[in-house]
Parts: sequence; structure tokens; C-alpha cells
Amino acid sequence: MESNGKKTENGETTIPGQVLQEHKSSNGKVPNKSDSGKKKKKSGDAKKQPENEQNEYWDCPVERPPISSDDSNTCWNILTKICVIIFSVILFFIVLVSTGLTRIIIHLMIWKMNPPQANSTTTINKLGGLLHLVEDRTYLKYNCTQNSNNTDCASSFLPRGDFPTTWKCVPINPHLCQLMEETPSVNVMWIWGLVIVMVVPDIYTIILSLWRIWFKETQEFNFRMFILSMVVGALQTTGLCLLVFLVLPAFDPITASLLSYLIIFFPLIFSLFCEIKFSKKIVKALKQKVGNNPQTSEVPPESKTENNDTKAHAVAYKFTQILGLIFFLVSLGLVGWYIYQKSLEENFVSIFCYLILSLILVSVTYWENFLIFSSSATLGKDANKRKSSKIRRLKIFLREYIRSKREKVSFLTSICKVALTIALPYIIFSIRSTDDSNALDTFIAISLLGTSKVKTLTGKVVLESRLYFSFGCGRNDIDTLIIICVILGFVGFKSARFACRVNLQYFCFSTPLILSLLSTPFMFVPILKFPLSWTSQDCNIGQPLWELRGTDIDDILLLIVSGCLGFVAFFLLTLYIWKNNGSKLVKCESFFRKPPYCGIFLNMSLLLTRCEDTEEQTEAENNKEAEEEITFTENNETYYTVPNVYFCATMWHETETEMTQLLKSIFRVDYEQFLQKEYENKINEKRKKMKKPLYTNKEAYDFSVHIFFDDAFKSRMNKTGTKQLKGISVNDYVKTLESVIPKQQSKLVYGEFDLGEVKRYETPYGARFEWELLTSQKLVVHLKDKTKIRHRKRWSQVMYLYYLLTFKMNETKESLKRDPKNSEKMVQQKMGMFADNTFILALDGDVDFKPEAVTRLLDRMKKNPLVGAACGRIHPIGSGPMVWYQTFEYAVSHWLQKATEHVFGCVLCSPGCFSLFRGSALLADNVMKTYTRKPTEAAHYVQYDQGEDRWLCTLLLKQKYRVEYCAASDALTFAPEGFYEFYNQRRRWAPSTMANILDLLMDGNNVRKTNQNISRPYIFYHICLFISSILTPGTIFLLILGAIITAFPQIEPWLALLLNGVPVAIFIISIYVAKEETQLLFAAILSTLYSLVMLVVLIGLLKEGVEAQFCSVTTVFFCFVAGVFIIAAVLHPMEFACIFHGLLYFLSVPSMSMLLIFYSVGNLHNVNWGTRESKTAKYDDSSSQKMKKRVLGQSCSIGDWCRCILCFNEIEDTRRAVSEDEGESDEENQADKESDDKQDEKSSSKSKKKEHLAEGNESKSKVQGSETTKNEGSKDKAKATEKKNTGQKGNQKRGIYKECIAIENDEEDFWRKFIKKYLKPLNENKEEKAKIQAELIDLRNKVFFFYFITNAIFVTIVYVLTQVNAYQNTLSIPLPCSVGETQGVIEPISIAFTLVFGILLLMQFFGMLTHRVSTISHIVARTKIFDKKLDTKIPIKKLKKLVAAEEREEKKEKEDISTQKSSKWKILKAGVGLQILSGQIALKQRTIVDLRKNIESKLETIGEDSEEEEILNRFPDKHVKKLSVRGMQNFLEVTSPPLDTRNPGSSHE
Repeated sequence: MESNGKKTENGETTIPGQVLQEHKSSNGKVPNKSDSGKKKKKSGDAKKQPENEQNEYWDCPVERPPISSDDSNTCWNILTKICVIIFSVILFFIVLVSTGLTRIIIHLMIWKMNPPQANSTTTINKLGGLLHLVEDRTYLKYNCTQNSNNTDCASSFLPRGDFPTTWKCVPINPHLCQLMEETPSVNVMWIWGLVIVMVVPDIYTIILSLWRIWFKETQEFNFRMFILSMVVGALQTTGLCLLVFLVLPAFDPITASLLSYLIIFFPLIFSLFCEIKFSKKIVKALKQKVGNNPQTSEVPPESKTENNDTKAHAVAYKFTQILGLIFFLVSLGLVGWYIYQKSLEENFVSIFCYLILSLILVSVTYWENFLIFSSSATLGKDANKRKSSKIRRLKIFLREYIRSKREKVSFLTSICKVALTIALPYIIFSIRSTDDSNALDTFIAISLLGTSKVKTLTGKVVLESRLYFSFGCGRNDIDTLIIICVILGFVGFKSARFACRVNLQYFCFSTPLILSLLSTPFMFVPILKFPLSWTSQDCNIGQPLWELRGTDIDDILLLIVSGCLGFVAFFLLTLYIWKNNGSKLVKCESFFRKPPYCGIFLNMSLLLTRCEDTEEQTEAENNKEAEEEITFTENNETYYTVPNVYFCATMWHETETEMTQLLKSIFRVDYEQFLQKEYENKINEKRKKMKKPLYTNKEAYDFSVHIFFDDAFKSRMNKTGTKQLKGISVNDYVKTLESVIPKQQSKLVYGEFDLGEVKRYETPYGARFEWELLTSQKLVVHLKDKTKIRHRKRWSQVMYLYYLLTFKMNETKESLKRDPKNSEKMVQQKMGMFADNTFILALDGDVDFKPEAVTRLLDRMKKNPLVGAACGRIHPIGSGPMVWYQTFEYAVSHWLQKATEHVFGCVLCSPGCFSLFRGSALLADNVMKTYTRKPTEAAHYVQYDQGEDRWLCTLLLKQKYRVEYCAASDALTFAPEGFYEFYNQRRRWAPSTMANILDLLMDGNNVRKTNQNISRPYIFYHICLFISSILTPGTIFLLILGAIITAFPQIEPWLALLLNGVPVAIFIISIYVAKEETQLLFAAILSTLYSLVMLVVLIGLLKEGVEAQFCSVTTVFFCFVAGVFIIAAVLHPMEFACIFHGLLYFLSVPSMSMLLIFYSVGNLHNVNWGTRESKTAKYDDSSSQKMKKRVLGQSCSIGDWCRCILCFNEIEDTRRAVSEDEGESDEENQADKESDDKQDEKSSSKSKKKEHLAEGNESKSKVQGSETTKNEGSKDKAKATEKKNTGQKGNQKRGIYKECIAIENDEEDFWRKFIKKYLKPLNENKEEKAKIQAELIDLRNKVFFFYFITNAIFVTIVYVLTQVNAYQNTLSIPLPCSVGETQGVIEPISIAFTLVFGILLLMQFFGMLTHRVSTISHIVARTKIFDKKLDTKIPIKKLKKLVAAEEREEKKEKEDISTQKSSKWKILKAGVGLQILSGQIALKQRTIVDLRKNIESKLETIGEDSEEEEILNRFPDKHVKKLSVRGMQNFLEVTSPPLDTRNPGSSHE
């Protein structure tokens, strides 16, 4: 039998007549009436439901918010993870194969320079005698004696043509002959191939340094650094050339690959010496910390564990380095013994000495990564010990050298290294010349001009430079092999570094490099065993006459043991590569030392240049100006600064849907952070039991939400709406927001969790509503009263910038000062860290985003401390053709323009709808202070208020800060859906954009010197872009003109010019003479007509493309533009659908690129917002409306004008005003009367004291002079005005303030002084307003004339050139193709259009490609595949606060509700204003250690879960303490009870 009830989301059934309680108890059961009656109301409980909203027994149907489906997002997430897995596997094999093949090819090329000789007794180049000559492969089945030349030998199994003179054909019998070579010949191209491989890394350094010198600001040239770099580079190049051209050719490939493990002499020495010294300091510091700490008699268990772990780590690492050095020395000794056994006695000393010398010289270049200075404190201690000042200066210099980028030094050093690498083969082989050939012959032979005989360490070879086939390998084959080796090396280098950048170091860097290092010797076994199998197109890359046939391993046992010990020593030295998995988005140069890589030893150089310090060397280390990092070490304790993000949204007239979108995003972030912190707590519970240091979840951050509501109040009206009451109330938009927050979004995201009751505060700027989120963070809505504070978006931004970055940060500073451990310098350091890790997320009131969008912006901020702002990818949403157009427009601007700005310099505008700003950047000089500047000139109104987000970014760029674009961070915002609204929005944006760009260009030299990311080429790029923007209307005009001529050939050009120019001229005239609505109507009509013209243009382009194919410049350019857009869409697969709106974008080009520009410039004097304008209010407080209502109903009126004149009576108006001021509704009077009766008895004694003090103040005021009386009279007048606005009568509050409680005194002082100084409402002086309007009109006329005359000249020149060419055909440029019988030509119009847009589009295309690589790396780094997911099934409950902070908050709430019952201060009115008597009590001090203990002991424990042990062991054992702004603010609440009294003199601005 089916039930008639209906199941809810929780699976419960509602039966008709039964009312299901909306809020359940914590155990999931529905509370009964008795239980609900016994519960007491606490702060944060749900607000009692009004009587008229209570559900009746018959009202059982419920309405629940719709559940949005995220199926598409889930599919994309799954697809992303699959792609990341495939990408990781591919990257692993790319690194493994590229690095392994590179080494194999290089060793084979080296072996080619000294082939084994049959008549030689040495066996070190024959694998200890295991390689044997296969004589059968030298036999030819021909009678050599009957031939005078060697041509018959070319038909052998191994073809050899054009033989050198050293090859001889020796007859064995009449039918067989044998090729014999008295001295092996070597093709000189093998030598030059190795030279090319060696110089490619230096050429890469030259190009990279030149790019940075050209496009980035670099540090000044340091001659001392240049000398040091030159010495190290020269030693390394010399050793490498000796090793490659002299030592390694004396060995076979297997032996040579094993010997390469030993290029670690200097790294081992530096690592051992520095680590022993560093370990001693750690152990000594730990002993002092544990044994000599006077404050604690007992060491906490966590400190003991941390100390023991640190000691064990130091001892273990020291032991591994000592063991590695022992293995290295033993391996080197075994190599020497092996060489002594297998080489001639007279060659042993030279071979072994050259080997040791070359290995030591090659290892010099890796000294930077293993010379460790513990900290700056070490240098200070050296100074205290009075060590030599020269040694201290040397240490400081070496540390600066290691940490500096030294681009100019690297540029010059690399040039010198390239020259030295080219010169050294000449020197080495010239010195090794034999008696038969002198040094000059050798020089000529190496220059590919002759032949020369030289000595090697195992014999002699002949250098052949003429073209011939050596075992089938010609010149082209050698060149191909060299190119393959270079490409593989570079791909392996970039891929391995890229793996570290995307958190794939374990799988795609460490593992493949170690495997390639280990497997290289084994890969030569099949090559030597089957040499003929490695022949391609008759070219054999090995030695086909020699084959691995020996099986006696005893001959190479010493070599095998030596190689194993060398590999183990190398592995122990590079153990640090297994300590972390890389870093997100950090530049490769930040965690790799110079040089970039070695072409000969690719895999080893990558391992040895990876920073030994496992903490990534961030940009802060490489930039002297950026001194603060997200982590720092102090007293051997590592602190992690928790990022603190303030979500700051501005609202005005948003709809409920738009508000819902924003709040839903905020609640999603709150829920995600709740899960992150619960996950951290759960892990820490397990680690506490295991007695391991606590885990810090770096995905979690502190945040709070602040919404600033402009013009949030309206006049209070009675129920009928016919009479105005005293006080004010919130408007309908605020009521909508207040209803949306608790009723819809919290339940939609949290389920059954309710935010609780709102707390209302009265503030000097209006009012403030507060809710407490799931993470105990606050959702604060600041309601602005435009009569008290300046309104508009920029002033709201100024409001929250000063409130959050100055007032709140000062509170944090005070909490730090109260800790006795913090010195003044330490406080400044920590405040600098807090400022660097405090961020403002600027939001619009309708934006929609996901939690990962915020974390990806934070990743950009953590990457580089000089990033002052970062913006995401903005997606317009809505419906209609205008939104479709904006969809493609936004896509193209982000794909191409913002990506190019990010790559070549800085993004010029970070949109205010979704951007993250760094607190320290905003607090910098000439940023936040300048942002408060009032517009005083006409240009200021355009630059400051029309595009406030762009101006703020301009201020940041003028300092040292960078603005970046993060394409992986997506946000959605509503776009204008109507043509008029869209035009008005762009009317604001276009002039502001041009004004700010022009401001940067005019100050280009200073900006370039200040900001290292802005260079001359970047400024030149924007100059070209600026010029093209100015000429865009003229270019579009010419495009339409050409379309008309193409579509209608019978129309004369002058007539086509006239037909196209008349509508434009009429529109320009309408801009000056017609109203704005008329202009928009005419623009809409013209836009429709021009869209039809663009259809003709499209048809003409297609027709020309079919006829002329690619013999037309227009067709080529059209295909190029379409190809760029299509490729960009393919590279953005999630946004590929945007490409389908490209047709609408093409049809709208005349409207948006010509008419819109004219409209924007022509209305430059209109500084109104243009969008979301306020609707007509129901009640207007203006004097004209009041006068109309006063005479309403007079029969003698004839219109409004006559009514005002005939019926005006000053006495009647005054009497009416008094009656209106005193008249209230019956409900209001009754409520006030009851409130007054309750407080009469309690306030009688206080009133007497007030009267007594008032009399004393009155007597004092009478003694004041006339000037004082006048000033105080003005104050009284101001107070009276304020009371009228707030609706206060005596101590009673009216309207919205009746439900509000007071804020704290310090905050109230801040707001009053801040508003007085910066945000006082502007007085609209008619004369000044008229003056500014006249200046704006004058500015409009100048700018519009410049635009018009510039485009008119451009159109005239191109048109005249076209006509001249049409009649004389003297300006056309013929093309090497024809269309039928007509010769293809380039016309002036085609040239103009191509030059204006083609070059810029090409630059943007390459910028987009580069930025996509960065975005893909970001997505790969952020995508977690194997990590445990956050547990979304845990019970939802607020995170518990500190107990002391909770008690403090409850105490404060009780005091606020009692409203002056047990007040800590007294407020007295005495005719002259508000006088405050205050005092200050002692502040309780507590240390950060005690606070941390309190936090750990009071945090609510998480239930046990089946967590795997390896998940716990995955986190580092190093204890990291967390510092956060929120923690310091809680510390302030804990340690400082509220002040009993107040001292006005103690406040500061």
C-alpha cells in the first residue's frame, strides 16, 4: 500500500497534517515540542520565525531550492585526471628516452674519434679485451691484384666509397682480398658534432639572457661576479674538452659511461664540508634550546620529537656524504688499477692523470649547489668571533653570487665559453700532432680543409676532412645524427625541469633520470654484441668490424665494481631529489642552479643542478627587493604564514539571482575550507598519537567575507506609504540580500546547517550585519548611508582597503607586541610577512566562482612576491545576442591579449569583478594613498572613476609590482543583455582604458626603471597597439568601402565613399546635438545596416578566396585570422564553444569597432555609471517633491509650476514639517512607550548624574569666547543633523538602528576619523559642478577632434593611393601568381589593413602559445590523482573557536544587548557634543607557545577513520609552526578584555 506522504531530501516522509520541523537536532532526530521548549536561545541560533510566516497544519507542501547539476563539471574533472595520468606517463618516457638516447649517441660519437686498432696491444678501448675484430667482414670476393684501384671494394658487405689513402687492399688469394687500415681514419665531422652538442647549452643561455635583458629589468653588471663566472666557466670548459676529445676516446662506450659517474669531486667535498659544519650548529643550537631554556623546566614531547628527528636527520645525512666520498675514492682507485692492467705501462700515467684532472675540472661547475650557508645569522656570529673581515666579505659575496640571476654576467660568460669550446679542439689536437704532421696541418684538417695524423692516448689516428663514406655514413648522415642528439638533449632538459614545476618530480624527474643513468652502460651491450643490426641506410653508428664476443667477466670485474661504487656515490650525493615532489608554478630557474645543463652529461647535470636545499628557492631569494617569503626560519624553527584572504564584494542594485550567485560561491568556499581544516585536524590527531610533528595543510587559508552595499537606506514610511517617519530603514535590495543569505544559499550548500541569527551593529557609515559561517569566519555586510559616507564603487574599495589593511593589521601588530618573545625587529618582520600573505579578493555583486579558482590565484601569488595582483578568466553569462557577442569578445581578449601581456610584460588591467590583490602591494607608496585622491580635473574623472580597477593596476605597475593572468581560474559574471546598456558600459570602459594606457606610455621611462617586468619592447608593443586602436575606425571604414566596391562594381569609388561616409557623419553630428537615447537609437539602426554590409564583405571574401585562392593578400590574411582563432579555441577545449559566436562578432565589427568608439569618445563628458542606474523611488526627499506633496489636493493649482507659486506659505510649511517630524504610527508610539517605561526606573539615577554633569559642562561652556561658541554651535548643528538621520530621540533609536548594537570604541574612532579625512560625502557645489562639466566638454571636444582628424587623414591617404593606383597602376606590387589571366597584386588597402592588425595578431598568437604552456603546467600541478579526497560525509558543524575567545565573545554580546546597563564607559550629552571619560586596564600577556598549546588542546577531535599509515608518513617530519592574521586577532581577543573606559587622547589615526 503506497503512502500518501512525500519524501524529503533526508529520506523522511511527510504525511498530510503533519508539520516536519525544519531544523533537526545534532543526532538527526526531529525534536519534539518539549525538547524545543527547553532549549535556550544562544547567539547564532536560528531567528524566531515571524507569526505571519509560521506554517499552518494544512500548509504541508514545501518549496526547496533547486539542486544544480554539476555533471558537466564532473565529467571535465574526470577527463582532466585521465589526461594528467596520460601526460605523466608520456612525460616519464620522454625524459627517460631522451636523456638515455642522448648519452648513448654521444658516447658512440666519442668512440668514433678513436676506433680500436687490431695491431694495438692496449685493451682499455676494447672493453678489457672482450671486443674482437671480425675478420670475415673485411674479406671481398674479388681478385684485388687485377684491379688498379679500390672500386671493387665498394661492393663488399660493408660498402666503403672514396676511401682515404690509409685504406689498403691486401690480397689473400686470387679470389679474396682484405681491407687493411694502417692508421684508423676519423671524420672531422664527429669532432664538430661533439662541439655543437657542447655549445648548445651556452647558446641557449645567451638567448635566454638576451631575452631577459631586453624584456626584463636585470641587476647591474658586477665585475667580480663576471671574473668568478669566467674562471669557473673556463675550468669547466677546459675539463670537458679534455674529457671528450682526449680521455674518453681512449675507452670503449661502456667504460666511458661508467667513468662519467665520477664527475662529482667538488660536489662531494663541498657537500661533506658544509653539511658537517651545518650539522654541528644544529646540534649545538638544539642542546642550548633544550638545556638552557630558563622559561620551561620541562620540554614538550613535540619539541623532543622534533629535536630527535632533526639530530637523526643531520647525523644520517652526514653519514651518507662520508660514505659517498669513500665510495668515490675506492671507485677511482679501482679505475686506476683497471687502467694499469689494460694499458701500456708508458701510457698509464698520462691516461690516469688526464682522467683525474678532467673529472675535477668538470665538477667545478656544480659548486654552487653544494656550498651551503646556513643563514644570515651565521655571518653575524662570524663577526662576533672577530674572524677576518675578508672571509666575511667573501662569504657574503659568494652567497649573493649563488642567489643572483646575473643575466648580463651569464650572457658574456656564455659567449666566452662558446669561443673557448671552439678553440680548445684546435689546441688539443694541434698539441697531439705527430712528426708526420705539424700543428698547422692539424689546424687545417680540423677546419675541414686537409688531412693530418695525430696521437691519441692509445695510438694514432688520421683526421680526414674530405667527403667520404665511413662505414656507409656520409656527411649528411653525421649531420642528421648531430641534429637528433641536440633535439633530444634539449627536449629532455625542458621536460625534466617541467616535471619539477608541476609536482611530478618523483615520477617524471628523479626516477627516469636515475634509470637512464643506471641503464646506459647496459644499453651498449646489444649495440656491441650485434653491431650490424644498428645500420640504417648503409650507415652504421658503431664499429661494425668489432664485436663483443668475450664472456670472461673477470677481465672487467674491477670495472664493474668501480662502476657500481661510482653510481652508489652519485646516488648518495643526490638523495635530496627524493625529499619533495617539486613545486607549483615556481620558475625552473628558482630551484635549479646554473648552468642550465651540460650537453655531454645531460642526466647527471640535471640531478646535480637541482637545488640541494629541498625548500624551493623562490623569487624572494632571487630578488633583493622582496625580502619576505611565505616560510621563514627563526631560532631553528620554521614558521608557515597562513594566507589570509578578504573576500570584498561591492553591491548596489543587484537582483536576487545575482546575489544568489555570489553568496553560493562564498558558501562553497566556506564549505571547502571547512573540509580542508577538518582533514588537517584528522591527520594531526593521528600524528599526535605517532608523536610526530603536526601537519600543515597548505591548501587551507583564513578568510572572511565583506560585502559593501552602496546607498543601502531609504526613508521610513508608515504602512500606507503616505507619511514619512523618523529614522531610516534598509531599502528593498538589502532586504533581498538579508532574505537570500539564510533562506536559500546556506541550505543549498550546507544542507540543514543554518547560519543563525544576524547581528546588527550601528556604525558611523551606516550599519553592519554579521553572520557566522561554517568555519567560524564572518560574513559581514556593510550598509552605507550616502548621507554619511561617500558612495560609488571606488570609495567602497577605499573603505575596505583602509579598514582591512590598516585598522585590522594594526590589531594584529598589537597582539604581536604583547608577546614578550617578539622584539621590535621581529614584530616588523612578522608584520611584513602578514602583509605579503594578506590578500584582497575583489568581487562584484553578481560573480560566480568555485573554490579552486581562488586557490589557483593564490598559487600565482605564492609563486612570486612581486605579483601585486592576479586575475582569472572571466566568462560572461546571460542571454541574447549581446551576450553571445561578448562571449566571443571576452574569449578572444583573454586568449590573445591578456595572455600576450602576461608573457611579454604585465597585464594592464585586473578586472574588479574577480581579482586577487596582495596586501603589501596595496600598502606600498603611491598606491592606496593615491587611490583615495579626489578627481579635480576633467581627465581625473575619466581615469579615476570610469575604470577604477584599471587605475588601481596602473598604480601597482608604476611601482615594482607585476599583474598576472591565470587562465586556470574561472569566474562567471552577468553581462549587459541590452544594446543600450552594453554601449553605456563600454562608454565608461573605452576612455578609461585609453587614459590609463596613455598614462603608462607617457611615463614609460620611469615605469621601465621601477618595474622589472616592463621593458622597451613591451612599451613599443603597446604603442603600436595604441596607434592601431586609434586607427581602428578608419580601418573599418576602408573595409566597408572596399566591400561596397567589390559587391557593386558599377558604383564609382567616390560614390561608395559618399554612401559610407554620410551615415557616419550623421551619427557624429547626432553625438553633439542629440540626447543620449537618440544617439543609441541611431547607433542601433546603423549597427543593423552595417551587419548586412558585413554579410556582403563575407560573401566577397569567400568569392575572392575561391577565385584567387592564395594569390590574394586579403584571402591569406582572412585565413590567417580564422586560423588563429580556431587554433586558440582548440587549445582551450573547455571554451571551444565560444568559436561559434565568431560569426556574430564578425558581423558586429563596424558597430563595435567604429560606431562604439565614436560614441564613447563623443560622450566623454558623461561620467555617470551607465549601468544598474537606480529606479525611481517611491518616496523622494527632494525639496521639489516635498513641496508638491504639501500642496497636494489644492483646487487652485494649474500645473506644478502654478501650484508652487500660488500655494507657497512658509508658516504653513514649517508647521507641517513639525507635525510630520513628530507624527508616527500607532505601532511605533506604542513600542517606544513600552520601551521607555521599562527603562524609567533604571535610568532615573543615571539621569540625575547626567543632569549634574550637564550643568557643569554648561557652566564651562558659558565661559568660552565667541569663537568657541560659534564652533560648538556648528557641532551642535551637525549632531542635530546626525540625530535626524538616525532617528534618535534622546537615548532612543528609530528605524533600523533600533535593532542595532554599538561597535567597539577603537573601531568607531577609526571610522569617524577615516570618513572625515577621506570619505566625507561630497558637497555638490553648482558652480564647481558646472566648471567640471565645462572642462569635460572641452576635453571631449579635443579628444574627439584628434580621433576624427587622425582617421580622416588615414582614410584620405589610403583612398587617394587606391585611386592613383586604379588609374595609373603604379603602386601595386605584383605577386608571383595569377588569377586566371590577371596578375595578382597587393593594393594599398590590403597593405594598410595587414600592417595594422596582422603583425599585432601574430605577436598575440605566439604569446598565447607560451601562456598555454604555463596554464597547462598549472592545471597539471593542481590536479590531484592519488591523494585522498576530502571526506564530505562528516557531520557539518561549526569549527570550534578558542574557549577564551568564545567566552570573550559571549561576554561582549551580553554587554551589547544590555545597552549601557553595565557599560564600561559613560556617554553624556551636554549641549556641546559627546564627551568620553575613559581609562585603561592592564593587558594580560600570553606567549605564542601557550597559545599554540591552547589551540591544540581545545580543538575538537575528529573521529577515527581507517587512514592508511603511508598517508601519514607522506608528510614531512619537520615541524612547521603556523602564523596567521586570524590567529593573532584571536590572540588579541584572548589577551585583552574590553576597555572599561575610553581615553580620547590615546586614539591615533
